[in-house]
Amino acid sequence: MAADGGRTYVAGREGMFKVLPGEGDALAAFYGDGNNDDGNPSSQGRNFKQGRWFDFYAANLQRTHGKSCPPAVEGQPASCPPVALDSARWQAHALDRLQAWGFNTVGNWSEPVLGQARRMPYTLPLSIVGDYASISTGMDWWGRMPDPFDPRFAMATERAVAIAARDHRDDPWLIGYFADNELAWAAPGNDPKARYGLAYGTLRLTTDLPAKRAFLKQLRDNYRNQEGLSKAWGIELAAWELMEDPGFEAPLPNPEHPEIERDYQHFQQGFAAPYFETIADSLKWHAPHHLLLGGRFAGSTPEAVKACAEFCDVLSFNFYTLKPQDGYDFARLAELDKPVLVSEFQFGSRDRGPFWPGPLEVAREEDRGPAYGNFLKAALAEPMIVGAHWFQYLDQPASGRLLDGENGHLGLVAITDMPYPGFVDAVRKSNLQVMGQLRTQLEKPAP
Repeated sequence: MAADGGRTYVAGREGMFKVLPGEGDALAAFYGDGNNDDGNPSSQGRNFKQGRWFDFYAANLQRTHGKSCPPAVEGQPASCPPVALDSARWQAHALDRLQAWGFNTVGNWSEPVLGQARRMPYTLPLSIVGDYASISTGMDWWGRMPDPFDPRFAMATERAVAIAARDHRDDPWLIGYFADNELAWAAPGNDPKARYGLAYGTLRLTTDLPAKRAFLKQLRDNYRNQEGLSKAWGIELAAWELMEDPGFEAPLPNPEHPEIERDYQHFQQGFAAPYFETIADSLKWHAPHHLLLGGRFAGSTPEAVKACAEFCDVLSFNFYTLKPQDGYDFARLAELDKPVLVSEFQFGSRDRGPFWPGPLEVAREEDRGPAYGNFLKAALAEPMIVGAHWFQYLDQPASGRLLDGENGHLGLVAITDMPYPGFVDAVRKSNLQVMGQLRTQLEKPAP
């Protein structure tokens, strides 16, 4: 929930827009410059990813709520206040809406001022960046997997957590922190090279990579020599050194050699555990009063989810499905005995708002409300689920957001700041029903 969600690149495609403010116009205050060409797949395949942008949402807020110039006095020019987004007004109005619509938490990616208002509990992201080694799994949309065996990853984590927690250490309104977002634990699909993309990607790299050295040590400790590994994997490995070379292609799992899959699983478990443990240790030091809310899994592996359950307080998943149970096997999650938070879900249509309906499409605008209600009912029926965060407050710009060009009809609110009335009414009704049901359960006398 952020006020900057209406920014879109306009440089080089000004002809797409019917009207853009001229340099002397008051709304020219909502121009800016950016660069989202970060080299990740999310920034590829589009020509407009850097340069000048315009914030249509902020401009629309100014058109609606901005202060007009006072009448000019004869012989003197009008004294106009500088044009800028009225953050305090936007914050208060947005929180009023959320509370009126039955929401009780501010989710990830939200403006910090919304949490600082001390009106609703909130969550924060941990975005860990640094010069540590990384691995491609074949699904690197937001970037490659960080190598937790690299000491520089621990340093980057310490820095990220310290900065994030600096102003929130004792804030009782803060629920906790998410451990990054939608990391590339595996590529999509059931192909073994997707399921074990982390193992394959590691073995293809050089031994400059700490994770590869850890994987080779695991295999040496298990098989002692190349003859033992060759027999277990059904390959002809003349020397250990051949596995150290870049481009090594490991064999596919097969029924005749079950050790292959076991070794991949062992490595991926041993990779995920230090990743989450490093973050958990840092958070315990810098933010001992707050929760570690899991990894916001989009793609995942059983090994990553198990490690997350071991070191995090909550498991979190971004489910773009009709109900949470379509996104993961909850019988398997029950074995881990950890609460589950749905950190993103959404329903969109093509007949209103921007061109893209988002990851989960329904046929018409009027179908969004029932889909929302059914999702909440299914979540409430699942004892492990402790919450569900709608993504997101605002529609994305029709010409694409800065980050990756997404232009989804995701919002409770249009880019004009006008709510979608039928949808918001249905959302409010569902939210209040859930809260009422939970309140009734809490008020029941203990047996």
